[in-house]
Amino acid sequence: MSAQDWIPVVFTKKQTPIVAKNKVSPINPLEKYDGEGSAPKKEFVSKEDQQKITQLRLLKKLTQTELTQKLCLPKDTIKRIENGTHEKNKALTNKIIMNLSR
Repeated sequence: MSAQDWIPVVFTKKQTPIVAKNKVSPINPLEKYDGEGSAPKKEFVSKEDQQKITQLRLLKKLTQTELTQKLCLPKDTIKRIENGTHEKNKALTNKIIMNLSR
């Protein structure tokens, strides 16, 4: 037996698989699917909720940034909700409405 009693280890680089450029991204299970083979449709905050949050915020004389800070939300959340570009989240809208109704 030689002085070495261990087997040498050889590291090799794995080849990365080639991905097709036309590949469609996977479907998000949380988004609504219309069943016709097209991409899932996102739902946004309803017009009623947008108007209600805006009216309540103005009654309390709060700016959008003051409201986000008060509720510990990301910076542009209230802005996106009031503009109608925020994804539908009933729990969040209820939290905002309940907090403003006090």
